[in-house]
Amino acid sequence: MPTCKGDEFECGAGMCILMEKVCDRHADCPNSEDEPVQKCGINECLVDNGGCTHLCVDTPTSFHCQCRPGYRLVDNYTCDDINECDNPGACSQSCINEKGTFKCECEEGYLRDPHDRTRCKATEGHASLLFARRHDIRKISLDHHEMTSIVNDTKSATALDFVFRTGMIFWSDSSEQKIYNTPFEPGTSDFLDHRVILSSLHDFFLFFRAPIDEGSERTIVISNEVTMCDGLAVDWLYSHIYWTDTGKNTIELANYEGSMHKTLIRDSLDEPRAIALNPLDGWMYWSDWGKEGRIERAGLDGSHRQVIVSYDIRWPNGLTLDLVRKRLYWVDAKLNLISSVNYDGSGRRVVLRSTETLHHPFSISVFEDFVYWTDWDKQAIFKANKFDGSNVTAITAIRMLQNPMVVHVYHPYRQPDGANHCAAVNGHCSHLCLPAPQINPRSPKISCACPDGLVLMKDGLMCTDQVTTKQPVTPTIATESTHKPTPVIINHKEDRPHDMFDEADSGVIASVVIAGISVFLAFASMIVFIIYRHYLRRNVTSMNFDNPVYRKTTEDQFSLAKSHFQTQRIYPATVAEEVGFMFYNIFMIAIVHLLSLHFDEL
Repeated sequence: MPTCKGDEFECGAGMCILMEKVCDRHADCPNSEDEPVQKCGINECLVDNGGCTHLCVDTPTSFHCQCRPGYRLVDNYTCDDINECDNPGACSQSCINEKGTFKCECEEGYLRDPHDRTRCKATEGHASLLFARRHDIRKISLDHHEMTSIVNDTKSATALDFVFRTGMIFWSDSSEQKIYNTPFEPGTSDFLDHRVILSSLHDFFLFFRAPIDEGSERTIVISNEVTMCDGLAVDWLYSHIYWTDTGKNTIELANYEGSMHKTLIRDSLDEPRAIALNPLDGWMYWSDWGKEGRIERAGLDGSHRQVIVSYDIRWPNGLTLDLVRKRLYWVDAKLNLISSVNYDGSGRRVVLRSTETLHHPFSISVFEDFVYWTDWDKQAIFKANKFDGSNVTAITAIRMLQNPMVVHVYHPYRQPDGANHCAAVNGHCSHLCLPAPQINPRSPKISCACPDGLVLMKDGLMCTDQVTTKQPVTPTIATESTHKPTPVIINHKEDRPHDMFDEADSGVIASVVIAGISVFLAFASMIVFIIYRHYLRRNVTSMNFDNPVYRKTTEDQFSLAKSHFQTQRIYPATVAEEVGFMFYNIFMIAIVHLLSLHFDEL
């Protein structure tokens, strides 16, 4: 390593002399290193630029090569382009490398800062911080640090998230073991004047609704079993809310109305804490500060679960997503650091490590070029550069915020618009339609799911009741090796095994016999009926009905007489009628007998 300054000559052994004393024909170094023979007075740069690809700098005793701005010396002679984009903080957002230079570009909705062309600023809205501090929820403007009370008289407000489009916030209370929600006050400049009312959530949560101007008024929506909610996040595109349940060690979800609740992940969770969602890509991320600290991710439908951070991590309290740079940030309260990785866990970097600055960080949020976090020990909210951790600044006074908990940057760009692939007929799902993780361009966009207590049918769309049915007994035929043959169907009259094929054959035979006898009796009855009609025709006096007046009077009298005659007689009056009744009785008796025989066979 050189120990001399740029305008000094190194004699060796750490001795330096002024450059003007070199080659002055007077030895100033112990071994005359400053007066080398045949090197003084020679300009090596005159010949082929000294072999340098860019600049050749002549010195009294030698020469060296230099590179133009934007390039670096890869050996003693060759200059290569510097990729400034390898520096994470070179640009706020998009970085484009060019030969010898680079340029920065901003995403839609952002413009380059006129004071620093490498920085991007949001073109609309005024960012604020929403944070819980156990006994209330507050908002503080990042422009002029004005603090506003959002919800008062909370017992232990912990987790927090919002829906910017509707102006609704959700929060959990770890003391009451409940979750609440409230719309912001109409007319507040930072929020929209649109309210959403939750109707229910699930068996273990209590959701409440309270107007911002009536913070003490609460409406219980569901009250069954209690839970411990340390992390809460909102899917603002598909209108779902996700949370971590530390008591049950689960990750669960429900729709905004709370009418459908599903336990999404229940295995291999130790102490789940924070949770963050990216419905644009269909992924969710959560931290676990149990025996083996880690950060995991899975699809918003619970699929493709994987660990993305598993080493050098102990108490990952809070995490947040940078949707522009596609990175995840987290704070570790045990290791006193802020770190970040790409969505898949690659490209890990330490943003800030300091036992002095990071005493006990709990929650973190990110916006533009800064990360914001709450600290339990210092009882304040801080911010720092999200690339290198520089410019640590206190947003609130130290010891001002008692028990600061979760913090979120409140701005529309924190919840950008995107396609809701479930919007059309709920994705054809009967119940829950969830975004699926986008692993590649061919990945499905959505996935159907069922609330707890229902199961998904084979079509992947419809849900049905989870009913436990008894399995049918498989017919067992006794064999020679069977010691105690078990009959399948027992004939209660004969008390013997009955083969199902014999049963079918006997049924067919009986049916054929019955059909044949029925046809025969029907034919015989028809003959009897013809004889009976012929007999009546011979014994009844014919009447003339040609005259309409007479026909009318006679028909009336005949109808009355016929009716009177039929009501008076009980038994057959003629031989033909007796014969008809006889055949009828024989027919009925035969039918009954054959049916009896058939059922006996069965």
